[in-house]
Amino acid sequence: MSDTTPPFDPSSTSGQDDPIQPIALQEEMENSFLDYAMSVIMSRALPDVRDGLKPVHRRIVWDMEQQGFRPDRPFVKCARVTGHTMGTYHPHGDSAIYDALVRMAQPFSLRHTLIDFHGNYGSPDFGPAASRYTECRLDPLAMQLLADIDEDTVNMRPNYDGSNEEPEVLPSRFPNLLVNGSQGIAVGMATNIPPHNLGEVIDATVHLLDNPDATSDDLMEFVKGPDFPTGAYIRGRAGIIDAYRTGRGSVKMRAKATIEEGRNGRYEILVTELPYQTSCSAIAKRIQELVDSGDLSGIADVNDGSAGGKTSLVITLKRDANPNVVLNNLYKQTQLQSSFSINMVALVDG
Repeated sequence: MSDTTPPFDPSSTSGQDDPIQPIALQEEMENSFLDYAMSVIMSRALPDVRDGLKPVHRRIVWDMEQQGFRPDRPFVKCARVTGHTMGTYHPHGDSAIYDALVRMAQPFSLRHTLIDFHGNYGSPDFGPAASRYTECRLDPLAMQLLADIDEDTVNMRPNYDGSNEEPEVLPSRFPNLLVNGSQGIAVGMATNIPPHNLGEVIDATVHLLDNPDATSDDLMEFVKGPDFPTGAYIRGRAGIIDAYRTGRGSVKMRAKATIEEGRNGRYEILVTELPYQTSCSAIAKRIQELVDSGDLSGIADVNDGSAGGKTSLVITLKRDANPNVVLNNLYKQTQLQSSFSINMVALVDG
């Protein structure tokens, strides 16, 4: 059977009442991809500058408030929160909603958590327990994002099916975007904002309110730099200054490590704080690979003793190893020293 469909003629006016209209492929791709790109940018990947939240996080917090899952109420199953948020406000995959919920409870991801969690929220090395086992409720700080929302402080809009209303943005009594940061990859753009110290950001905000003409250099007197939840050291200020002045920069982070004399006269390198978004297991694996390949010498054993939210990576050296040389090589060849690329992009009047 042959295809007898006539070639598409853009000048033809026939079939205008037909629900299916022929259209040039290039035109359709251009229009549809633009719609898709704007949807990802506005509704999925980038935070709003006013409350520092992406739509999925905002909808979770709003839904939990509407359901009464406040700090003074009992914990509820995360599966219940995830399902209700998906069915009422966020018609996307339940696993993505649960991942967003858990991240707001992880003290190694957020500088100040927004969800009070009961159960295993995971670690930098492992994921959380299934939503049917874990429980949650709003953290007291999250209530500051919602404060006075019942006083017509923000605009409301219909949810995806018109059955309920949701806020366009949360009132937010503190600059959550700077306090907890944000990461996301949209279409043609991305954001990577580091977390900061709450007290420093509040002091800078008060100064800016009192002095509207204050410059970024003036505000840097209050906010000295990022404040990562995993600790570690920040080396140098050049990248921080570039980021605060231009919105882009790179911050070099170095693990907190001490050299101690262990048993049998061998030195040990004890790592107690790691750069942000790194993990003990990945670093230990990398060290073992370097030792096996002969690219790193002087190391006898690596033991990851991290537990209960405490980092403990013990690197035992050989008897003839110079601990300072080994430590410098570790900084050079592993994620014990890494960089955080700052890219401050957020939605304004979104």
